[in-house]
Amino acid sequence: MHQVDLNLLVVFQALMQEGSVTRAGYKLNLSQSAVSAALGRLRKLFGDPLFERTRAGMTPTAKALSLSLSIGPSLSTIASVILDDVEFEPWQSSRTFHLAMSDDIEMLFGPWVARQKVDHNWGVNFAIHQTNSHLWRETLDDPIIDLVLTTTPAHAASDYQSEPMFSGDYRCVYNPRLLSLSDPLTEREYIETRHVRVSYDLQRGWVDDVLAAMGHKRNTLCTISHFSGLGAILLDLPVIATVPEHVAIRTAEMLDLRASPVPIQMPRFQISALWRTEVDGLIENHWIRRLCSTFVQAHGL
Repeated sequence: MHQVDLNLLVVFQALMQEGSVTRAGYKLNLSQSAVSAALGRLRKLFGDPLFERTRAGMTPTAKALSLSLSIGPSLSTIASVILDDVEFEPWQSSRTFHLAMSDDIEMLFGPWVARQKVDHNWGVNFAIHQTNSHLWRETLDDPIIDLVLTTTPAHAASDYQSEPMFSGDYRCVYNPRLLSLSDPLTEREYIETRHVRVSYDLQRGWVDDVLAAMGHKRNTLCTISHFSGLGAILLDLPVIATVPEHVAIRTAEMLDLRASPVPIQMPRFQISALWRTEVDGLIENHWIRRLCSTFVQAHGL
């Protein structure tokens, strides 16, 4: 072990997290040439290319992914012993946090986190990627992703950690200038009025199943794959959208629409933060998780 420079492992983990020689250098306060030289030594040490250049950046090899599962937690343990009270300082960091979520959560989180950066003069940046409850595992397996916010999965392997963020229910939203409906909606109005369905795979949803159990078929005008497409449809067409409450309220506020309780029995949902076990102890991962908790509190979710 005395022949091994353990600082190389720090460079390795930075490359895993940043996916770029340049960004890893910024993070470690090293020049690009110094990071490249360290990568060369790492490749010799492990007998593997470790990272390959692709259009998406430095993509880790299977060997690198396997090493990271051990190196990440080990470095975190060492750091927690030596740097007991160290906190991540977003004012001094140029790190980009990559978060993934569905666009209904992004409607609230995106503007809020941008405002936090402005108000607090943070140096960190935020990149928001799209995912959903069916794709979260594939999304989180991308080493560039720091955190996923999605519907709490029924099962998660030990490779992942999770923390509940908030729970909620659904609301109907529609244009009262195009639809003359009761406030709140009646069950009959809900069944007879046309709907716009939001489904990432353009398939059935819980509304279809509940109505079918009641002996009715959902009167669907069209189906879209993203919540961001709702606004234009609701402004122009006499339809009802049944969406998470935070989406309904936000959409109604922005476009002067009406949000109303769903007049049929509906499920509740829970949103959790998920991250890879290998980064669990990193101070920057702790910080971004606390930031998400602050977001939830700020919106009363």
